[in-house]
Amino acid sequence: MALRGAPGQSAQQEYKRRLRSWRKSARRRFLLGLAPVLALAGVLEWWIGWHGIGVPVFGHIAALAVVIAWCGTLTPPQHVRAWRSGAEGERRTARMLAPLVRRGAVILHDRALGKVANLDHLAIGHWGIACINTKNWQAKGTHVSISRDGSTLWYGRYRQNQAVSTAKWEAQRATTALRRPLDGIPVHIQPIIAIHGAKVGRRGVLAFDGVTILEARRLTAHLRRQRPVLSPDQITQIAEITDHALPPKQ
Repeated sequence: MALRGAPGQSAQQEYKRRLRSWRKSARRRFLLGLAPVLALAGVLEWWIGWHGIGVPVFGHIAALAVVIAWCGTLTPPQHVRAWRSGAEGERRTARMLAPLVRRGAVILHDRALGKVANLDHLAIGHWGIACINTKNWQAKGTHVSISRDGSTLWYGRYRQNQAVSTAKWEAQRATTALRRPLDGIPVHIQPIIAIHGAKVGRRGVLAFDGVTILEARRLTAHLRRQRPVLSPDQITQIAEITDHALPPKQ
């Protein structure tokens, strides 16, 4: 049971659902706009041809407009593509976590947290439990940094305090969900945000409001360096309990 769950599965499913919805809506708008455009072009063509005052080109213009409008239904907007990018990021994080299994860790992916939310990854090892939230932030030349007064986490020019709050909330909810099943076993769940693409601080790691934010490529080394708080037997026991208490997201 060293690895369980399909990384990025729920994000990929959400991407497909949103893509289908967007395409249906975009094609409906296209068809609704098609009739009046063609009708207007036909009337203008007839009027110009009847009066002989110019070359009837409106039909060609209308055809070009139709082609351009149809092409607009082929590429989904960023808010839809972001879910596919998120799924790809989670799969990359999963590959980076895989070597920890050889060191006795157990990695759980895409875990349900209530009816709606999910945990991207849970890494259970000598460090305890790490609740890892993946971000695939690929904008060129951007950095993740903390404001001088320490009040704001920035990704380029975008505030990311909400992402930190979400990571903390997920770890707290997971702690609550596991408190009774673990039956008194003291385990601290560490919230971590693993970032693909963007540079993080000057050294690749930041601490902000109780959450560790780091470049995903530094994730395994960060976990390996932590002092041991669990024995191999405890890791196995806690992983079995967690696997049942926080099942894969459906």
